[in-house]
Amino acid sequence: MKKTLLAVLFSLVTVVSFSQQTDTAKIYRVGIFASLYLDSSFTGSNYKFTNQMPKYILPGLDFVQGALMAVDSIKTNKQLEVKVFDLRSANQSFQQLKNNNAFDSLDLIIASVSGNDYRQLADIALLKSIPFVSATYPNDGGVTNNPYTIIVNSTLPIHCEAIFNFVMRNHSSSNIVYARKKGQQEDRLLAYFNNYNKGAKEGSQLLKWKNVLLRDSFTGNDLSSSLDSEKTNIVICGSLDEIFGMRLVTVLHDMQKQYPFEIVGMPTWETIKDLNLPEYKELTVYHSSTFFNTGTLKWNYFTKTFTDVTYGRPSDLAYKGYELTWNFVNQLLKYGPALMKNINDRSFRLFTEYDFKPVINSTNGKPDYYENRRIYIIKRSNGLVSRMN
Repeated sequence: MKKTLLAVLFSLVTVVSFSQQTDTAKIYRVGIFASLYLDSSFTGSNYKFTNQMPKYILPGLDFVQGALMAVDSIKTNKQLEVKVFDLRSANQSFQQLKNNNAFDSLDLIIASVSGNDYRQLADIALLKSIPFVSATYPNDGGVTNNPYTIIVNSTLPIHCEAIFNFVMRNHSSSNIVYARKKGQQEDRLLAYFNNYNKGAKEGSQLLKWKNVLLRDSFTGNDLSSSLDSEKTNIVICGSLDEIFGMRLVTVLHDMQKQYPFEIVGMPTWETIKDLNLPEYKELTVYHSSTFFNTGTLKWNYFTKTFTDVTYGRPSDLAYKGYELTWNFVNQLLKYGPALMKNINDRSFRLFTEYDFKPVINSTNGKPDYYENRRIYIIKRSNGLVSRMN
């Protein structure tokens, strides 16, 4: 196990290249960026953690391993060079990479980053005119006037719009309860839903719902007056707080014999493992996502190959790393500098659908960035996971 982990980690900082043309042919260069923490994992060539791997390493490792498996699957008659950058490495800080002109030759950036790392890559992408695929960060990070930034994991307003439209199409006649707690983030969420609920006439609303403000230690008694025992109750969780969300699920679980209901959660529910516990199996829970793992035979092959290499099962980040790298690297090879004009080409889609649209700046009419507008509504019920759209 130790040798396998070492081999996987060290392989991530090598250059993977394909060359089937002359040396004078155009070389397409791709940078894969993630936080791998290699410096803090090794003393010299000795791995610090024996046969274990800290959890904070796994997200970046899974994403990059999936990306490299996609590169290995790409067959091309063009020259392709892919390099992995560990943003937590002492030798690969943004300043050092700039000083070494590491960005000057890149034709594409694919990154699983957040916060300041995301913002710096977006700024570099704009400065150098490099398409930047932000694979996992569900935020625009304040980026404006940047037609080279591509946000795959859609921002919160887009998720809220998809959730609202799902409820309106499928449950408009149900007893709808919007449950939230106090907080600035919760106020912002409610503002999104209220905005989507505006009717054509001033002051009119498309849906009627009951707003319930709950304390952290709420019980079933705090919800019961808003529920209807004779019709389906659609309970929307108006908070991204996973602890609050799971408390809502638990409280409603204890009330299911009295009230028929279905629960609508936030995109953060995608990673709540407790929703898979046996006691919640009979509940019907919905949440939004930009990714849906179909479990098809080809994904099963990917899972087996990934496990053979790493001795661990791939997380969703590994699948995302594979899909996005396959899609965008193939687009780069096909379109070259015209990639941004063709990011909705479906030729290289595997399973996940994308619909990238420019978010237009209201001041100058130019794109602030491109954002994926394809949101899945995922249903969990009776141990099965399915998509509703």
